[in-house]
Amino acid sequence: MKEKILKFIKTCENPTDIEKIRKGCQIGNWNTALKHCLELLLENEISGQKTTKSWVFWINKIRSDNDA
Repeated sequence: MKEKILKFIKTCENPTDIEKIRKGCQIGNWNTALKHCLELLLENEISGQKTTKSWVFWINKIRSDNDA
């Protein structure tokens, strides 16, 4: 599931919220999508920020360019 989320976030030009990630990765539960995203955040695979509404996540472009 985490690989699917990483691939999806890499296709997004802007920070993406959980609902878009959930739908894009066909995850049934919002909390499950958040759990996987927070795990990726802790593993430094993605970047994220808590907003007043929810969380948003994105790929750190510098890291992603160096990995290529």
